[in-house]
Amino acid sequence: MQCEERRKMSEPRAAADSSSPLNAIQPGGVVLTPPASTDPGGPGVHRLGYRGWGGQLEGGWFSWVVIATVGVRRAWTSSWLKRMLFLAWLPAVWFGAGFFIWEQAALDGEWQLAAGQMMRGLPPTPVFDKIRESVQTGDFESSRHMVWAWLLQSFFRYPQGVLMVLVVGMVAPPLISQDIRSRAFLLYFSRPLSRGQYVLGKLATLWTFLSIVTAAPALVLYVMGVLLSPHLGVIAATWDLPLRIMAASVVLMLPTSMLALCFSSMTKESRFAAFVWFVVWILGWFTFVAATTAAALNSPDVERTRRGMRVVRYALEESAWTNLSLYHTLGRVQSWVFGFTPFEEVLVPLGILMSVTLLSLLILLRKISAPMRV
Repeated sequence: MQCEERRKMSEPRAAADSSSPLNAIQPGGVVLTPPASTDPGGPGVHRLGYRGWGGQLEGGWFSWVVIATVGVRRAWTSSWLKRMLFLAWLPAVWFGAGFFIWEQAALDGEWQLAAGQMMRGLPPTPVFDKIRESVQTGDFESSRHMVWAWLLQSFFRYPQGVLMVLVVGMVAPPLISQDIRSRAFLLYFSRPLSRGQYVLGKLATLWTFLSIVTAAPALVLYVMGVLLSPHLGVIAATWDLPLRIMAASVVLMLPTSMLALCFSSMTKESRFAAFVWFVVWILGWFTFVAATTAAALNSPDVERTRRGMRVVRYALEESAWTNLSLYHTLGRVQSWVFGFTPFEEVLVPLGILMSVTLLSLLILLRKISAPMRV
């Protein structure tokens, strides 16, 4: 009697197991779709089987795009960041006036006086002496490439360099520190996502905003100079400047973004990462200024005038004192990119930037891997 009852009770379970979706998967990986339900009320959630995917499949390598998109959207919610990006385009108007004055001087002799005034405050170096000579002789065609490169280098080094520090200090600190605090790594790396894709997504977030600050306005300045020129033949004389703009952007963005993410990965509090970021730049700046000022005052050949001090300070900006400041190290390498400094003179600054980039990357990868190590 008991055996008969057990047999009857096991019959519904066996029937249910035979219709289970798991049994539709065959050894060869073939999925058998169960027949449509004849129940007028619908198949029901408990009766749904395996269904084919009708969407578009994408490669796993593009997972970093999702991380970058989310990072850009979250950063864009800051009203201060929007104001900062707006201010980043205002210096382009000022430097655009330099392009306008130079090209107008090439067309009209009345503008040559204004071009001479623009070059008056420059220190006496071989490059700027050649520009002054072309202004005096009225040969603006031969010095166009040099003047455009000088304007673009000054645009990168001074206003955009300072704005870069502010923009990265606003965007980078919470990118990884918030993931550490909220344990979002458990969600990220439970998917088929590698460390390299995760880092690339965070870097792409920073590069998006840095491109708006540096590369985009510089390219607009170049296009403005071409449009203001008397003929389109200037493109043949200045074709390399857009490439130099992109190279200068890479020099600026790669070490700074890597260093900022390294600071963000070392703490759970984004405000600590932001504090360390600004301290590195401010401390390096003041150390360089103090060292160069002392060297200028102790120089026996310096003239005790404002112009004499400016000449000595400009010469010291091309000396080994620049290695004390990350800001001036970047400026010196960018000066080589635009053709104003020989390559052998930037070997040490270039090595410093490469060391900062590689060391930051190693620390960053180690910190990202720490939550996944047992």
